[in-house]
Amino acid sequence: MTRASSKSAAATAISREMVAPLLPRREQGAHKWGVGGVVIFAGSPGYAGAAALCSMAAARSGAGIVVLAAPRSVSGLVVGFAPEVVTVPLPEGESAMGKKAREKLEERIEKSMAIVIGPGLGDDEAADALLASLFGKSSTKARIGFGFGAPAPAAAATDQAEGLITRSAKPLVIDADALNWLAKQENWRSLVPAASAVLTPHAGEMARLLGREAAEVVANPAAIAKEAAAAWGQVVVFKAGVTVVTDGERTLISETPPSLATAGTGDVLAGSIGALLAQGLAPFDAATLAVWTGAEAARRIESRVGTLGLVAGDLPLACAETLADLERGGARA
Repeated sequence: MTRASSKSAAATAISREMVAPLLPRREQGAHKWGVGGVVIFAGSPGYAGAAALCSMAAARSGAGIVVLAAPRSVSGLVVGFAPEVVTVPLPEGESAMGKKAREKLEERIEKSMAIVIGPGLGDDEAADALLASLFGKSSTKARIGFGFGAPAPAAAATDQAEGLITRSAKPLVIDADALNWLAKQENWRSLVPAASAVLTPHAGEMARLLGREAAEVVANPAAIAKEAAAAWGQVVVFKAGVTVVTDGERTLISETPPSLATAGTGDVLAGSIGALLAQGLAPFDAATLAVWTGAEAARRIESRVGTLGLVAGDLPLACAETLADLERGGARA
């Protein structure tokens, strides 16, 4: 197999031949929940696009149903962009999470097969409260916004401490602002169920998670990613000029097309990985297929608009077209 650059000499390049057997196959008579639902926690008033991009990528990567949990203002914008997405609107400002919304959210998580958390969540009291509830940690900021951070009654203290993610036991993608939040928590690794997650840091997020300088983590991306994955017991997708996929033992690499250096492409990748997890792929396989698909989709778009013209909104459909070529066994158009 083709080997990667000298900075990542231990990594094997991801190839079409490698990912083709990983492609999910849908049987006749399949049902949307049987295919695999994904719940996405994403978006904030300043980053509604992150929620839309992540949701559309999940839908275009084969998820049977995509459920978005986001503030009400974000939910409305996303549905206008992607009417296929089901929403669980979360309250904004200082309003508390209503019992009905909480029950609906838990119901959706239970019926779904994977979770994505982080794109565009922001770094404020509302995001802190939401993430604290999901990961089972007391909110460190004022308890406003999503309402998850409100003190639980004594009878519910055990459930609240466990967190929705731990209770669900579903595979998950942790991206963007969720990674930054984890990096601020003492012993954050204990908050993530073992061998359940795909973490998708870029260089700054990796540096914060490891407590190192950014220059150090980009000096040898494959080695750093492998070290992190082994220490954390999770799959890592490290976006550092090249993209590294590793579980601490196996290490793969994809040369990242320069057109992907634009806002929102990480949101698309997170949604795609989540959809593949929902369809039953193991975390390492889901990450591998999604990374390859995203790179190929970018090259497909570059052939029409060039390196400078790609925007993240181009990618979900191009990912679907790339997966279709893989399903047919054909070459990229």
